[in-house]
Amino acid sequence: MFTYDAYIYCNSSEPQGITLYMDSCVAAGYTGRDQESVQTHIDELKIMGVPTPYATPALYWISPVRLTNADTVLVVGEQTSPEVEFFLAKDKEGTLYVTVASDHTDRELEAVSVGKAKQICDKVLGDIFWKVDDVAEHWDQIEIHSQVFQNGEWIAYQAGTLGQILHYTELLKLMAEDSPAGKQPSLLSGTIPIIGGETIFTSACKISMRDPVLKREIVKSYQVTSIPDRS
Repeated sequence: MFTYDAYIYCNSSEPQGITLYMDSCVAAGYTGRDQESVQTHIDELKIMGVPTPYATPALYWISPVRLTNADTVLVVGEQTSPEVEFFLAKDKEGTLYVTVASDHTDRELEAVSVGKAKQICDKVLGDIFWKVDDVAEHWDQIEIHSQVFQNGEWIAYQAGTLGQILHYTELLKLMAEDSPAGKQPSLLSGTIPIIGGETIFTSACKISMRDPVLKREIVKSYQVTSIPDRS
């Protein structure tokens, strides 16, 4: 069983430490509730040579060791980019927690194998988690955003709400029905469309999750360091 140490914020002045438990991780894809939006994302990826997915939604099972809250990730080559989404995992008692995440992905390898492209890059998580029970009643209103650093400034890259992504209960059900690896997987939800539709490769990313009801926000920035692709 893989463990991940994190902090939760439960409307107290100080975050509390928790340990999350998982034996695998699912990086879901094409999970938009609006099928037109899903097709938009498929079309974005087709431009880069990514094949049509085997199913929509698609479940790509990866190792949980790819999960990190590091401020810098190392990638091979120059063609990687972020995907903002939500991340879910449970503690030992089965309580479910959520944070913002970036399913950072190798776009060059994605044209060969989406599953391998998901596995090769670290997945960056927010430094703070919230209890799902605290946000369940207004889940669809929670906002997620990503920005990329380009030409010396931060550029808006993605913006939307969790209401654009399949509800977490539906995704958990799909995971349980699929389940080729592990009995307690964590979940990367799948992303929302890129503003303007153009994939941007960048040296830095910023992801955020904002709760407009409880008026709180999780923000995570990370650097992307490219190392040579040598044969």
